[in-house]
Amino acid sequence: MKPRNLIVAFVLGTALAAGIWSAMYLPRPAPAPITATVLTMTLDIPAFSLLDHEGRNVDQHVFEGQWDLVFFGFTNCPDICPLTLQVLSAAKRQLEERGQSPLPRIVLVSVDPERDTPAIMAQYVNAFGDGNLGITGELDELRKLTAGIGIFFEKQANGDEPYAVDHSSVVVVIDPAGRFHSLFSGPHVIDNFVHDLPLLMTGNEAFKPPLVATDVEITQAVAGSSVSAGYMSLTNNSSDVVRITRVTSPQYGAVELHTTSIENDVARMRAVAELIIRPGETVRLERGGMHLMLMQQVDVVETATLNLYTGDVILMSLSASLSSAAD
Repeated sequence: MKPRNLIVAFVLGTALAAGIWSAMYLPRPAPAPITATVLTMTLDIPAFSLLDHEGRNVDQHVFEGQWDLVFFGFTNCPDICPLTLQVLSAAKRQLEERGQSPLPRIVLVSVDPERDTPAIMAQYVNAFGDGNLGITGELDELRKLTAGIGIFFEKQANGDEPYAVDHSSVVVVIDPAGRFHSLFSGPHVIDNFVHDLPLLMTGNEAFKPPLVATDVEITQAVAGSSVSAGYMSLTNNSSDVVRITRVTSPQYGAVELHTTSIENDVARMRAVAELIIRPGETVRLERGGMHLMLMQQVDVVETATLNLYTGDVILMSLSASLSSAAD
């Protein structure tokens, strides 16, 4: 995954003694994840009813009690799926060799339940090590899970066999309370997981996300419309200027940053190329002012995920339940 957290400028106090810098007096910055996106607030996993790779019924509580690395893919995938599971398996082995405890569980959720039976899933996940979990089941139940945490998948409509399935490439991190905690974006690299997972799993309280979103609201589109809006407060906790240049969502075909103004009784809405947030500043996206315009909703969903970028680097991901536009 590409680095996604802004580089925080660490202010180091120094002491001058005998004409040299004495490094022993330099305060050490707390280690922080360098590639994982940590959610500002953990997110509940939606209710679902599926099957594990042994054919047993499982629901959202299957994610409780351990750290899980969850990837959404399918067994007939020739490239990204086995590659990602190989990376996760290798990272887990390296963590074990370094004495890391606890160790995460690797979970593959099939986005092709039409072909991926429990028996097939068992053979597949066991090929990448012991203790892995495979999940499959009815398509409608699968969509409850994926829609609730912002995972996209779609069967290619070529009408031929074998078909492929397009899907999100992220690895979702679920904490022992069974809540969506953080994520890794592709392309996936072993070293990224080896570095970041111990920090995530030990609950490093010293880590402070450089960009924090509060009061997040995403509206449902009004009946007859395909456009809704996103509002929130964004606070820059870092010592660098934050520039938000792009926003995406798996639930919407397009997301644009807009500002609204009223001049001489004329309401004007204009697209904004980038949102600049200075160190320590809080910017409010609100009704009648700057806001997110969400267009071309993919499906009827109760929860939406927004990914905020600077260039090609993701700054943060956040999810919220959709509210009525009339609220």
